Amino acid sequence: MRLRLLNGLTWSALALVGGFCALQSLEWALAPSNGVVGGGAAEFALAWLSRLAVFLLTGITMLITALLVLNAAGRAGRENVAVAVLAAVVAAGASALVRYAVGATPAGEGPFYMVLVFTSWLGSAGVLVAGYVFYLRAQTADEGARTAELRRGALETQQLATRLRLLQAQVEPHFLFNTLSNVRRLAQTDAGAGRGMLAQLTRYLRAALPRMREHETTLAEEIELVRAYLGLQQVRMGARLETEIDAPPALLEARVPPMMLATLVENAIKHGIAPLAEGGAIRITAQKADGALKLTVADTGRGLAGASSGSGVGLANIRARLSALYGGRADLRLQANSPRGVAAVITLPLA
Repeated sequence: MRLRLLNGLTWSALALVGGFCALQSLEWALAPSNGVVGGGAAEFALAWLSRLAVFLLTGITMLITALLVLNAAGRAGRENVAVAVLAAVVAAGASALVRYAVGATPAGEGPFYMVLVFTSWLGSAGVLVAGYVFYLRAQTADEGARTAELRRGALETQQLATRLRLLQAQVEPHFLFNTLSNVRRLAQTDAGAGRGMLAQLTRYLRAALPRMREHETTLAEEIELVRAYLGLQQVRMGARLETEIDAPPALLEARVPPMMLATLVENAIKHGIAPLAEGGAIRITAQKADGALKLTVADTGRGLAGASSGSGVGLANIRARLSALYGGRADLRLQANSPRGVAAVITLPLA
């Protein structure tokens, strides 16, 4: 409560009052009627300092009183002209009374002199009150702007989290439905292979489900999921699918979005390798380049024509998640692989 009533009593305000009092004291000392001019420098300095002490007492009393009245009136009261006038009158009156109480008045002067002090400082009190009201309005405007910015930031964060959850939810059934569809087909044509694929699916889900709701995982964990997924596909495709994973140990702890590598691998098998009678190979690499993490899934499948020129749910999902998480600092590119196939390259910022 005390701090609220003294809101505005800053070193800057005290410095302004002190500067004003110093100028007023100098004006008083230079006035010929006060008999200071013409004496020595020491006498002049002593007279100026003695008057400065009196004026500082008056000015600081006026400042504190005005702040107490305005802050006690609250924000709504400060917008009222009558309250501002009252604050100026009370501040000037209090400064005159304090000055009289401490004996800082000429000997023999009576009530008339106190009225003179009151009227002479009333204008200064009005300027002080007006300045403080404008200061408080600016402070309120700044606080409102900061509050609005914080709310906007919180809303954007909440919207981003919601968007990522929706995108993540889109990936999960996409994987599951495709894999279960493969299990169903195998069960109809090769019951043993179907059971083996179901066992691989169980292994994959045990590793994947706890991480599917996370926004980030490590490269090592992502590669583990990819191995489990490739195990599923090798049950179905057998010797038609060859795989290779090359990830330096130094990069395995890098933070990456979950399910992205697995989505690219699934896309490569579904659109590139599976349609070919002879099958093909998938090579997954991770490397550090120009301070960024580059993840590549290269296949020897049908090429860019089979990849639908980069369209599709999985690739669109990856691009949307990269944009939501990293803005322009991350991207997904498709390029021709040599001698055949497609290379999908994800570039991520390294923490």
